[in-house]
Amino acid sequence: MKVEIKKIHILSVLFSVFPLAVFVVMLVSAFLEMFSPEATLNFAYVMGLVLRAVQGTILSLVSVIFFLLAYNGLAALGIRGVQVNLEDKE
Repeated sequence: MKVEIKKIHILSVLFSVFPLAVFVVMLVSAFLEMFSPEATLNFAYVMGLVLRAVQGTILSLVSVIFFLLAYNGLAALGIRGVQVNLEDKE
């Protein structure tokens, strides 16, 4: 069965688990920096890592919103959306 994605609702992306998943990935990547040899563990350094994760999350969500607006705009102009082939497995 072929399914075509014609419009993606931005609010459904923003209020789904997607922002939380992006934040967790950014937080894990920021905390991996604590194992670098020049890292000094103090409160300001840890808060800088958390703020870097928040900043990365906001930047990625803004870029996702921009691409969703572009995708929805192109789909509204009549360009075909993404087609997915779904198969039943028994």
